[in-house]
Amino acid sequence: MFKKKLNNVAAVMDLKAGKHLVAPAINNISCTHNRFAGHFFHQIGPFDVLQALFIVLLTFLVISANLMVILVINSRRYAAYIHPQPRYLLTSLALNDLAIGLLIIPFSALPALLHCWPYGEIFCQIQALLRGALSQQSAVILVCMAVDRYLCVLHPRIYHKRSSKKG
Repeated sequence: MFKKKLNNVAAVMDLKAGKHLVAPAINNISCTHNRFAGHFFHQIGPFDVLQALFIVLLTFLVISANLMVILVINSRRYAAYIHPQPRYLLTSLALNDLAIGLLIIPFSALPALLHCWPYGEIFCQIQALLRGALSQQSAVILVCMAVDRYLCVLHPRIYHKRSSKKG
């Protein structure tokens, strides 16, 4: 009995050894559904328009605020007051948020308005990848900032001695 189970496991392992992992096929038919066949502008309500306008406003706010942070932190006037390591980390966090404002947020206005995904399957997968990757990158940058501040507060002599542009 035990040997039979081992043989079954070996057979399953052999079957899986020759195959590659493949993402499941996604059929994006949300905007080609029958309810969108004719006029879908009559299905757009005032709340949908308000939500889309809010997304557009949010896009401009995210882009302008992060550009301002990047320019101010890296200007010659304020660079002397901020240590290089926190400045690099803040700049990378602002660049990451700027990428979110340029690559993710603007493309959510039309789906909020139409209640479907009009961009297609490949762009859907790219958006999902970008959302996950950029949020993970933000988390990693925040952890690095926390470690940097921890070392600066608890070990200031070692921190300032070892932290430089090369370090």
